[in-house]
Amino acid sequence: MQPITAKSEPTFEEARDQASVARAWLNGDFVDTVDYPIRYAGPPIRMIVTGHPPAMASAVVDVLKPSFRVLEAMTRGKIVIEDHWGASVHRDRDGVAALNDGRSHLAPIYSGWDAAAYPMAQGLQLPSLFDDSETATLIAEQLYDRYFRPDVERQGILMGRMKASGAYHLFSMAPIRSRDDFKGLRVGTTEGVEADVMWALGAEPVTLSSLEMNPALSEGRIDAMHLADGSAEVFGIGAVARYRTALGLVRQNLEFGMSASFWDAMPQDLRTVVNAWLRAEAQAETQVFYGVAGARARERFKANGLRFIYLDPVEHERVVVATRPVVSAFIDREEAAGRPARAMIADIARLANQYRGKTPNDLMHAAIASPVQGINR
Repeated sequence: MQPITAKSEPTFEEARDQASVARAWLNGDFVDTVDYPIRYAGPPIRMIVTGHPPAMASAVVDVLKPSFRVLEAMTRGKIVIEDHWGASVHRDRDGVAALNDGRSHLAPIYSGWDAAAYPMAQGLQLPSLFDDSETATLIAEQLYDRYFRPDVERQGILMGRMKASGAYHLFSMAPIRSRDDFKGLRVGTTEGVEADVMWALGAEPVTLSSLEMNPALSEGRIDAMHLADGSAEVFGIGAVARYRTALGLVRQNLEFGMSASFWDAMPQDLRTVVNAWLRAEAQAETQVFYGVAGARARERFKANGLRFIYLDPVEHERVVVATRPVVSAFIDREEAAGRPARAMIADIARLANQYRGKTPNDLMHAAIASPVQGINR
């Protein structure tokens, strides 16, 4: 894994160019690219989408709401979206309950918030596993049926979409310039592997959900928050922190679950369209929110005085070496529990190599023209 440098992080304009196909899809330019016949002749079906980001967050305004218009167009108006934000329907961690009791049909069920419920998905956070978020998203979808389905469906729900976040960095109150600076730091993380990475670096992870992060950093209960750039702007972390240390070891998988009863009641022709939409939406969101909005967030952070730190090659290598045992420990732990972690990591490595060199636009075209099948029955 190469160290991140100022030059290796795309500018806002570069990120926009890299995601030009995703932006066009969100604009509705590809609605008729694939002919999905709609035979359902009944009244429009209301699909309730809920989440914890603020209604004015870039992920909602720039990606999710435009994508809802795309779905409504793809289904010729037979599905209409009712969306609620700012944790107004359920708490951020209560997505599974809301999907099961009918408050929502599509809601966040982030595997990073519950390591016990999603043990295999923790492997998607392993350090230095993916080159970028776009391939991480596609690979997670392709491996869902083989490795992740049981952990989701035993909770009475289905998978909506899997989406990899941008690379995670440290937003801190004091500078972090070396491997030694991690010692004793209280770092906000999710559960599971991300926390293990911080332990391996000598820090003390503090498990937080999205809505708990800002108060914890503002009130001094943590020294740093481990987060992607786009999310750091949405939840105000970039405005509180004084330093950003580029790390890039970990990416989260931020899943939205689907109500099983809603899916089962949907006509098959609409299921086909919804599946195609979900696959393209996942790819568009990782590109436009984490890529484009992430680059825009970095520019705003700099303009507002946040100081950027890039580890020198020696310190970067020390950090990478310190976190390598996290991978072997994950494999040993999951294999001992009877779960095929070794095969999963091998499959991820094989697919990552297969897609190496594919551009974000390549992957978005593929998501539109040949979406992954079989995620839901």
